[in-house]
Amino acid sequence: MNLIILFSGQGLQSQAHLDEILSHMSPDERALLGSAVPELLTDHSDDSRLFDNQIAQPFIYTLQYYRWQQLQRLIAAPMAFAGYSLGEVSAFACSSQLPYAAGLDLVHQRASVMQNAVTASSGLMAIKGVPDRKMDELLTQSQTHLSIKINRDQFIIAGNHAHLEQAADIAQNLGAQNVQRLKVSVPSHTVMMQEAAESFASYTQSLTLPKMRTPIISATDGTRYSDSEQGLRILSQQIDHPLDWYLCLETIEEYQPSMVIEIGPGSALSKMVNNVLPHIPCRSWDDFRNIDGLQAWIDRNR
Repeated sequence: MNLIILFSGQGLQSQAHLDEILSHMSPDERALLGSAVPELLTDHSDDSRLFDNQIAQPFIYTLQYYRWQQLQRLIAAPMAFAGYSLGEVSAFACSSQLPYAAGLDLVHQRASVMQNAVTASSGLMAIKGVPDRKMDELLTQSQTHLSIKINRDQFIIAGNHAHLEQAADIAQNLGAQNVQRLKVSVPSHTVMMQEAAESFASYTQSLTLPKMRTPIISATDGTRYSDSEQGLRILSQQIDHPLDWYLCLETIEEYQPSMVIEIGPGSALSKMVNNVLPHIPCRSWDDFRNIDGLQAWIDRNR
């Protein structure tokens, strides 16, 4: 079975995902999570807290860590991981088989330096229907930045709120089919995060990590890596450089996997794979009511 595992980014997390991880955590691990992001475990009155950057990153990593612990009992070793934005950090932690605490610290540091670098009201916007040949025009006129290329006519851009509003108008004039603000408050993967990238790189220089067990297809440009030091450099550079998820998908196709599983949260990545690579069986963990349903699908596609 030639399997590739996808680790999702922010945007589709929910209270149900929080309930899921709390059901799996030991008291010690719950205390670690509570120490890193106390608001996650103490304030249950406002679900919007799940989208706060400093809460969302450790929360999503925790979900993906526990799901990977369960999934690897059902499958042979995958041929590769791939991660979308924060998901590549989780993929790296799982590939290196980091203990939960070590991976949580890595993600918590990333979230903190990114939040500290935000100096103005900013965020991300998804644009669909503007061809890539017109993106430079849109970015220049609106003073926004490319964050992630998803397809030839589908992008995530970043900027201050006023500039994003201007970008929305320009995109519609350029023929955009859909323009949507995302539930992410940090202009990730752009020059606006340069300070954060430098701070995270300084932090990672002191780390000594185990060897990676599973290669990762990077969302930066679709390259494959399996060296921990290279991985840390890539993760640092991604903070202030755009991602090309479309190239990542092209590399996934070159691997000719027999199956792709998105580990969540949500099913955005599996929908992208089904759209771009419809001949490859791909489902998300969140497509199933429980892990038994996912295992049954895996068994049917072995």
